[in-house]
Amino acid sequence: MTDQIIPLADGFAPATPDAWEALAVKALAGKPVDSLVRRTRDDVARGPLFAPHNAAAPDAALPGTPPFARGRVLARDAYLPWAMRQAHDTAAPREANTAILADLAGGASEITLEIDPSGKSGIAARNSDELEAVLADVMLDLAPVHLRAGAWDIEAAGLLLDVLERRDAVAGGGLGLSAALGREAGKRIALATRAREISPAIRAFRADGRAVFEAGGTEVQELAFAAASAAEAIDALVKSGWDAGDAAATIEVELAADTDIHLTIAKLRAMRLIWAQMMDAWGVSDERAALYLHATTGERGLSAIDPWTNLIRAACAGFAATAGGADALTITPMTRAAGRSTPFSRRLARNLHILLAEETHAGKINDPAGGSYLHETLSHKLAEAAWGEMQRIIALGGASAALRSDIWKADIAKAAEGLMKLVSTGKEPVIGVTSFPDLDPRALKAEDSDYTPPALANSAFADAPVDAIPLPAPMRTAAPFEAIRAKVEAAAPGPVFLATLGTLPEFNARAGFAINRLGVAGLRAAPAMAHDSVEACVEAFRSSGSALAIICGTDDAYGAHAAGLAAALKAAGATSVWLAGRRDSAPAEAAIDHAIHMRSDALEDARLAARAMGVDA
Repeated sequence: MTDQIIPLADGFAPATPDAWEALAVKALAGKPVDSLVRRTRDDVARGPLFAPHNAAAPDAALPGTPPFARGRVLARDAYLPWAMRQAHDTAAPREANTAILADLAGGASEITLEIDPSGKSGIAARNSDELEAVLADVMLDLAPVHLRAGAWDIEAAGLLLDVLERRDAVAGGGLGLSAALGREAGKRIALATRAREISPAIRAFRADGRAVFEAGGTEVQELAFAAASAAEAIDALVKSGWDAGDAAATIEVELAADTDIHLTIAKLRAMRLIWAQMMDAWGVSDERAALYLHATTGERGLSAIDPWTNLIRAACAGFAATAGGADALTITPMTRAAGRSTPFSRRLARNLHILLAEETHAGKINDPAGGSYLHETLSHKLAEAAWGEMQRIIALGGASAALRSDIWKADIAKAAEGLMKLVSTGKEPVIGVTSFPDLDPRALKAEDSDYTPPALANSAFADAPVDAIPLPAPMRTAAPFEAIRAKVEAAAPGPVFLATLGTLPEFNARAGFAINRLGVAGLRAAPAMAHDSVEACVEAFRSSGSALAIICGTDDAYGAHAAGLAAALKAAGATSVWLAGRRDSAPAEAAIDHAIHMRSDALEDARLAARAMGVDA
C-alpha cells in the first residue's frame, strides 16, 4: 500500500500579503491592520503577520554546524535529549545527600547544589568534609554537579574543586562562578584555571541572564546582560593567557524560561545568534564556538498561596525551553515561592522532564522553531535589540560595572515597575493570583527545616563573602497580591454583597467577574441572587451586613437603575458602592465609589476592597 499526500490546496488561489490584508481589514471592521500588532516590553513588534515577504531569512547552517546558531548538535540523544538538572536546597548535608540520590535514581541526570553556609536558603556545606557528605555515593563520572552559591561563589567553587580532585573521574559540571567578574576577577580566573586542569569538561563560569529576568527585567535586558557578562569573562581569560575558544567553552549561559512560550523560544534562539556573533569577533570557529545554554523555569511568576498553579507555569516554560533548544533544563520546584523544595515538589519537577521528553517528544527534533516565520523573525529582532543593549552595558564599563551603576539599576527597576503594571491591569495575567484565584487551595507546604549548622573550626566561609556580586534583587509578581490576601484572611471579614440588576443571564457575567476580582484580595462574595425590584435588592443588602456592595448588570440596566440603586445602598448603610463595568456605563451622577473591569488595576482594586471591608491593606 502506498501512502499519498492529498493536495488540499489544489483549486485555491495562492495566498498573498495583499489578499491577507484585504481579509484582515474586512474582519477588523475599519480598524487598521496594525491594531493586530502586539509589542514586547522592549517594544519589539509581534505581528501583524509573519510571512515570507516580511520574515527574517532562516539561518542557513544546520544545527550542530558552525556558527552553531541553531544548536550544539545535529540530532539530540534519543534517551536524554537535554540535561535534566535538579536543584537541591535541603539544609543538612546528609539529608541533602539522601534527596540527591533519590532524584538521580528517579531520572535526574545532573544536580545543582544551592549552597548557603548558614543553611537558611540552601545546603550548609562549609568545608570539603561536609561537601563530601552531600555527594556521598554520587557517581561524578556519570552525574555532573553544578553550584549555585550566590555571593559565596568563590568559596563554594574552591570546595567543589577540593572534592573533585579526590575523585578518579569527573563528568563535567559547573562551578557557578559569576561571569561578571567583580572586584576579585583574579581569584575567579585562578579557580577556572584550576578546574581546567582537573577536567576541561567543567564549566567554570555562569553568565547569569536569569538574575535580570527574576528582577523584573525585559528579554532584551536579560540577553544583553548575559552576553556582556560572558564577554567580560572571555576577555579577562584571554588577557590572562587562555585561548579564546577554551575561554568560551568554560562558560555556561543561563536564561529564564517563561510561560510566554513563543517569546521564550525566540529569546533562547536569539542568545545563540548573539553568541555566534561574539565567537566570530574572537575568531572561534570550531566546536568550542557552540554555546552551552541552560534554561531555568522562572520564579518571578510563582504563587506561594496556590502552588498547584505553578505546575502549569513550569510545564509551559519547560516546553518553551526544550523547543527553544536549551542544552540543560532546571524545572523550579512548585514550592519555591513558599520556601524550600520538598521530596514531593522535586519529584514532580523531575517528572515534568520525563513528560516533556516522552509525551511531547520535544527532544525528537533539534531546533523545531527553525524556519518558522514567527520565531525566525522574533529571534532576529530580539538579537538585534539585545546586541545594542549589550554595547550600552559595555560602554558603562561592562557587566560588573553595570551592576553597580545607578543608571542600569534604574533601568531594571523601571522594567520591573512596568511589568507589575501589566500584571495589575490584566495584560500579563497570573493564573490563580490575578485571575481565577482559588480561595480554598489544597494545602501544600514548603519543607520545614530547623537545622542549625554545628560549630565548625575549619569552615571555608568567613563572616562575609570574599566578593559578593551585587545582582539585582529578585521580585515576585504575586507577592503584593498575596500580602493583601494574607491580611484579609487573617481578619476574616464577611462576604461582599453583589447588588444585581435584572435576570441571571443579564448579570451573571459581571457577577462572576466581580467574584473573581474580589478573590484576588481573598474576599468572598455572597451568592448573586436575582431580585424582583431595586427595593428588594436594597433590603437584601441591609440583611447581609456587608459594608461593600458591587452593582452587577448590563449597561442598559446601569443607565436606568444604577443611580437610584447606588443612592439607596448608601442610605441603607453601604460605606462603599462599586460598579462591575466601566464607570462611564452608569450615569455620571450615580454615587459610585469605584469601578472594576478587565483593565482596572487589580492590585488597587484589591487594596480598596480590603479597606472597604475594614481591613487595613
